[in-house]
Amino acid sequence: MRTALARIVVAVAATCSLTVGCADDSFRDTEPAAGAPTSDFYTVDGETLPGARGSVIRTRSLPDAVPGARTELVLYRSIDAHGATVAVSGTVSVPPGTPPPGGWPLISFAPGTNGVADVCAPSRADGASPTRGELARWVAAGYAVARTDYQGLGTAGGHGYLIGETEQRAVADIVVAAREFNRDIGTRWVAMGHSQGGHAALFAASASGGWAPAVDLLGAVALAPASHLGEQVRMAKWAVSNPLGSVGTGGLAVYLPMLVRGAQTVTDLDPARFLTERAVSMLPLADTDCAAGLNESGKWGGLSVKEVLTRDGDLSGLLRVLDDNDPSGLGFTEPVLVLQGRDDHTVPLKSTDAMVAQQQMRGQSVDYRKYDGVDHSEIISASFADALGWVDTRFGITR
Repeated sequence: MRTALARIVVAVAATCSLTVGCADDSFRDTEPAAGAPTSDFYTVDGETLPGARGSVIRTRSLPDAVPGARTELVLYRSIDAHGATVAVSGTVSVPPGTPPPGGWPLISFAPGTNGVADVCAPSRADGASPTRGELARWVAAGYAVARTDYQGLGTAGGHGYLIGETEQRAVADIVVAAREFNRDIGTRWVAMGHSQGGHAALFAASASGGWAPAVDLLGAVALAPASHLGEQVRMAKWAVSNPLGSVGTGGLAVYLPMLVRGAQTVTDLDPARFLTERAVSMLPLADTDCAAGLNESGKWGGLSVKEVLTRDGDLSGLLRVLDDNDPSGLGFTEPVLVLQGRDDHTVPLKSTDAMVAQQQMRGQSVDYRKYDGVDHSEIISASFADALGWVDTRFGITR
């Protein structure tokens, strides 16, 4: 249950993230990923699809994908929000040489927002975090790293953007798949993610132990995780109706088409009930453009929320999905580390403060660390030493 205090705290934070046009520091330009195969790799016929979740459909070597690593592109099976088997793509990178006793310790690193169109899948288009260099840093530290593309990114079906259950399934099932085709990878793993991926890592910490019992989840690291989106959308709606609200660009207007497409994977949502005619006409851009493209001034990045949301629109369907997928109310069976930059204008500090406070008030094991002068994209590198030390401890590794 969300407290009134939490709503007030997040509403204040939302005035920066969604309503006054703070600079967005999260979107990188998108370009073809190194060695990315053609779209044929991601296509599965009906006869191939049936199988156990986490089982491998096919793999392909990507020799130049991650510096200093042996990387495989993998297509594996997962289960969508409606119980159907779906194909999901991703990459698995392992260090060179002989694995330690018990196999390579594994990090399932959930990527940050790159869009909801198939061309935005991290294995097909560079631009999402973690970058190749950030993955290589973990490989150099002796970890195998799996990075899912999530359901519906690159593969058939819609992408459940910020839908926690399908995110965590993709994050956990790639761990099972990685061990199927590479027995040098051990059974123990940590969930990790940035931004959208931080949201996914928290849901993995809550559910993946039961979803993938054949592998041993030791904990989760969430870097600038998305939370309280329902409250932020409510604040943006308030700004549309408030003549004193100074509403800028680069916030909600960019994320809203992706949130709509994500919600449509789990509910029958009619965007015309709350979007302006102009915004409805631009919604198909989410099916072709990645986040950096949507952020351009001639597209969604050039719109204020007053040009996107109608004054009297019915947001109840979207808000219900956002509230149901807020990680603030999750319970964890394993330790969680949350890392947040104080200068983050994409996932505001006060939003993460409120999320962690709610979790800790319920007795959850959450270690929370904040970094001065660090924005949304910088948090991965700025917190690496702390994240490495925490993950090493989970695996019992001494350096």
